[in-house]
Amino acid sequence: MAYCAPRSAASANELTLFCLPYAGGSAAVYREWQQRLPAWIKLVPLHMPGRGVRHAMRALHAWPALLDLLLADAAPYLGGPFAIFGHSMGALIGFEFAHAIRERHGVDPAWLGVSACKAPGRRQRELHWLNCPESEFLDEVRSLNGMPEELLANREFMDLVLPFLRADFHLCGSYAYRQRPPLDCPMLVLGGTQDREIAREPDNLAAWSRETRGAFEQHAIDADHFFINTHRDAVIGLVISSLARAFQFSGQSGNALACSRV
Repeated sequence: MAYCAPRSAASANELTLFCLPYAGGSAAVYREWQQRLPAWIKLVPLHMPGRGVRHAMRALHAWPALLDLLLADAAPYLGGPFAIFGHSMGALIGFEFAHAIRERHGVDPAWLGVSACKAPGRRQRELHWLNCPESEFLDEVRSLNGMPEELLANREFMDLVLPFLRADFHLCGSYAYRQRPPLDCPMLVLGGTQDREIAREPDNLAAWSRETRGAFEQHAIDADHFFINTHRDAVIGLVISSLARAFQFSGQSGNALACSRV
């Protein structure tokens, strides 16, 4: 069963913006976004297994099954212009999601935003996350500053979230890059200057430019990995500005949202 926003597909003068969360996150990451977006952007957060409206679903840690699920969710919206944004794991999923839509439906997204994520060709495989000792796993979670210590120490809470958190880490760690023709859409790349893993090598973000033939822009935010939470207004502002540069919107009847290269 597909879980999407209750409204139907976007009209001709709307852009659908699919949003994907970071590892361990849910669609709630984007709950405050819609009220801050202009009327021509319709937010459609995509729901991950094991949380939110899919809390009863078993966590998925295999790429084909996850992409099948998300493609079913997205299908009602693909008749109009759409864009994709994801943070960390969500950016990597968003990239593969864009290619899956191209392969199955013959269309590219009109824009792709990737945040706090190494470029696909720069990633290394890490296959131990499903079975490594819990202490090792929690040390990695702590290093990212993504979860308060009081939650990490809450046994009941951790028993609930560890299965899908491990599944998410395995999903990222098992990623295998494939050479494919680049996408044809504008791309926005965001990174935190204090993100210990990504910021150490400039090409971790700059290499995203190889994944599109469209306009490319990159911005740094003075924060660590989870700047999507600590600097939400800045992120939303950059996303809106990038979309506005990539598109021309007319509110006149019969005019559609049209893509233009920067």
